[in-house]
Amino acid sequence: MANPILDADILPLLGILLASGVLAGTLAGLFGVGGGVVLVPALLYAFDFLGYDPLFTTHMAVGTSLAIIIPTAISSAQSHYRKGSVDLFLVRKLMIPVSIGAVVGSVIADRVGGDLLKGLYAVIALFLALNLFMKKSIILSEQLPSQGFTMIHVFVMGILSTMMGIAGGALFVPYFSAYNQQMLKAVGTSAALGLLIATPGAIGFALNGLDVANRPPFSFGYVSLVAFLCIIPMTILTAPLGAKMAHQMDKLMLKRLFALFLVAMSLRMFYKMFG
Repeated sequence: MANPILDADILPLLGILLASGVLAGTLAGLFGVGGGVVLVPALLYAFDFLGYDPLFTTHMAVGTSLAIIIPTAISSAQSHYRKGSVDLFLVRKLMIPVSIGAVVGSVIADRVGGDLLKGLYAVIALFLALNLFMKKSIILSEQLPSQGFTMIHVFVMGILSTMMGIAGGALFVPYFSAYNQQMLKAVGTSAALGLLIATPGAIGFALNGLDVANRPPFSFGYVSLVAFLCIIPMTILTAPLGAKMAHQMDKLMLKRLFALFLVAMSLRMFYKMFG
């Protein structure tokens, strides 16, 4: 296979990656979602476009997404922290189960096929979209469950987030909101927790893919350094913009628009599985 870095067809691909970085960074700051919901389908399209083996392109998309999320999560979390919307006590309490969940998720992902990862993304994205379409968030209780149950919940969310290639905000934000946590606090805290998912998750995917043959050039395991270097500058620049927008724009409209985006991404994943 020709080296795509030297191929003229790489130019439209670079455009896709740069645009994805802008959108991912903005969404990271806006919703605390880490941008993975954008990056995974975009990267999957990119690797398919270049003609790589579909047996590992989903793993490449997920692993690269997690690596890209690391600096994005740092930028987003810092922006929310400066605005006073990160619950540091909660972050400290949940950091161990979240991180362990991320490691377990990377191990499970290495042992399953790409279609299962696509299906997981599609189902959870659709569930999240339905939740966002509701005018009011579901409130299960006025406070979080006992520490033991909360730790179990975030451990499972760490596993699922890593297998989806997201930082967990798409799961943590509705979870915290369901237990009557202030929305901006939920978003900011989720952004901070995203770093604790993306870092061990990306390391796990990088190590698990080292022995896989015919990966894209300049890849470290299941992490593409080319995509990383293209997207990172865009996400770092735009994450603070998203955080600023989160404090200014109509929340209901933003929820509905993001829900429509999730539905479109879910349908695309289902199409790639069965189309």
